[in-house]
Amino acid sequence: MLYILIGIFFILAALAVLIWLRKVQYDGIHRNFLSLVDRFGGKIVRFGFASRPKYAGTFHDFPITVSFSTEKKSDSHSRQFYISIFFKSPGKMNFTIMAKNWLTEAQLQAVSGRFIQWVANKEYLIEVTEKKLLNRIDLPYIEEAIKMLHPFAYILVSRKGLILEKLSQNLLQDTEEKYIVPLFEGLYHLTKVSPISPTPE
Repeated sequence: MLYILIGIFFILAALAVLIWLRKVQYDGIHRNFLSLVDRFGGKIVRFGFASRPKYAGTFHDFPITVSFSTEKKSDSHSRQFYISIFFKSPGKMNFTIMAKNWLTEAQLQAVSGRFIQWVANKEYLIEVTEKKLLNRIDLPYIEEAIKMLHPFAYILVSRKGLILEKLSQNLLQDTEEKYIVPLFEGLYHLTKVSPISPTPE
């Protein structure tokens, strides 16, 4: 009976330490978001003691939110972290940018049959909804934005807004203002992408 109680104690102690470490990390991210509030206004949404903070504000007069998530890697016991940004500024055309190293082999095979264009030394691909748009993508302009946002998993650009899922190895560092603001700028840059005029035949 004593060994069982000791075992339960150590399990509870380990859980308490994990919760405390998570809270310390989330408190640090909360402080990072406070600098965004100071610069752009808005607020930080946080629902509890050890819950994830989320920043909600405006950028160039459009709503923008910053949050983060984790996902267990399929090939190991480790977890992948993402910073998620939703920028409610309408894009001028619909397209998606995806990182090659984020896609599985099955996903790479699936997109190969769709309307795609490789960019940035084939580190990323752009997928459009119609074949005719492949020849009307402003590749240099988009590659400039990719440099500002790299590395990321994917960016969805639509007329309803933009969604960025950025890979992160260190959430506490990557949510600092000096790293987040260039992401805002890169997304705003992508809202200006419009189909270039077709070449006369």
